[in-house]
Amino acid sequence: MAKARSPRVEEKKTPVVGLERAGLAALCGGLGLKEYQVEGVYRWTYARRRPDPARWTNIPIPARTALERRCAPGLPTVAGQQASSDGTRKFLLELQDGERIEAVYIPDGERRTVCVSSQVGCAMACRFCLTGRMGFKRNLTPGEILGQFFVLESLTDLPKSPYNVVFMGMGEPMANRKNLEAALAILEDPEGMGISWRRITVSTSGLADAFETFAQSPVCPRLSLSLNAPNNVLRSELMPINTPYPLERLRAVLQALSRRNRERISLEYVMLRGINDSQKDAKEVARFAKGLKVKVNLIPFNPAPGLPYTPSEPKAVRAFQSALLEEEIPTSIRKSKGLDILAACGQLARKNWVEARKA
Repeated sequence: MAKARSPRVEEKKTPVVGLERAGLAALCGGLGLKEYQVEGVYRWTYARRRPDPARWTNIPIPARTALERRCAPGLPTVAGQQASSDGTRKFLLELQDGERIEAVYIPDGERRTVCVSSQVGCAMACRFCLTGRMGFKRNLTPGEILGQFFVLESLTDLPKSPYNVVFMGMGEPMANRKNLEAALAILEDPEGMGISWRRITVSTSGLADAFETFAQSPVCPRLSLSLNAPNNVLRSELMPINTPYPLERLRAVLQALSRRNRERISLEYVMLRGINDSQKDAKEVARFAKGLKVKVNLIPFNPAPGLPYTPSEPKAVRAFQSALLEEEIPTSIRKSKGLDILAACGQLARKNWVEARKA
């Protein structure tokens, strides 16, 4: 009697998205492809947003067939999405290992912005941020960072015109700097995904050493620092990262960057009622920002379940802005978007999905 066959174990395929030119060349090794054909694979994958080998019509069919056996796009899948009354859409994306992250599409008139994640969870534990309460799971790979763009572009109107990118989703980008830089190299490449560095902002909660090093990178785009407090005592209470990297260290980095005539760096400041929104606080922030090439963005706190803070009164926010402007510190008040679906700044956290609706 013949033995029953064992179930066929499918060979694990290499994810295409995230591979740079050298990685794609290695993937295509032994298939007889010329250098220009491999370069064409790079453009098909990123410039044309077609990471499926079956669609790479610049190479012979036998090579395509072989590559279909070797690799797959490796994109995250949409586990759920929510739409806000203001047009904001929040996407719950499932990665290959089952972990989940969030990315947000934000319309504002003719302008479009995407907010993407750099880690699963976050280790920074900022007191006013839901993501910080999740704890840290792991870093995203370059492909998982880029995969967010592929998915959001396929489900929204983003491909119709240039859009802005903010790395202000889940995670601390500077804690995943190596993978972030690999993703940015492809994202900013005119023959890759073609998004100008001027349209990309990378934020940090205050990892001064990594921030300073990242600023020297050839792929470094615009920069943003989450300030959120006018002095070390309060900032350490709100943001534990301030203990190893106090304001004096951060200001030294900002001062060095200002001297290099870089683009203006944004200082993000979440306004918490009765905590950091007094006129005294405004004067301290002005002293910190004086002489630096920065702009202060005031962000009304976005309340969420489990966070023990309330938003500053609109009158207090405007008074805070006026105090900074009087000291000639460029200052704006950011509009909060996606509040009704917990998609606003500091609200991204997987546990808030009551139901994961398939898109």
